Amino acid sequence: MTDYHLVIDGATTPETWSYIDDDAPLNDAPIISLGRLKDQADALRARGGKLGVVLQADDPDKTRGKTSMGEDVHELAPYLDMLSLVSIAFPIYRNGRGYSAARVLRQELNFTGELRASGDVLYDQWAMMNRCGINAFELAGDVSLETFKTALGELSGAYQPAADQQRGALWARGK
Repeated sequence: MTDYHLVIDGATTPETWSYIDDDAPLNDAPIISLGRLKDQADALRARGGKLGVVLQADDPDKTRGKTSMGEDVHELAPYLDMLSLVSIAFPIYRNGRGYSAARVLRQELNFTGELRASGDVLYDQWAMMNRCGINAFELAGDVSLETFKTALGELSGAYQPAADQQRGALWARGK
């Protein structure tokens, strides 16, 4: 996706990262594949500096069949100390695996860096993505910041707890 603008924590922000192919040399702020991270972990750790990884919510090579579960977010656990950014690639709007990955990163693995949604991220999903812990969004170039902020405010309540502070409607019933 090349025609996008980046919104981090509700503000339009210049892009300082770049997605790097597995065989390309690294730059100052690369976002690499999970496979490259695992294969080159020792060298990447020794390199230091900013490092990001993209987590595929679907099987990018279609090698695991039609019901692929995508890349396992738990595989990032040994490398989180090296990562400043995790980009979750949403391949299609109806694939919700990235939401689960975001919650695992924030709640189970305590990842505090930039958690980015890339790919097919749509208006009616931004608020839920944000509730799951995603704080950065690659938005289509024609989407305004005002539109994005409006979308974040459209959910007045939630039914279930998430990575944000809302408890959910069921907990409010008892009050």
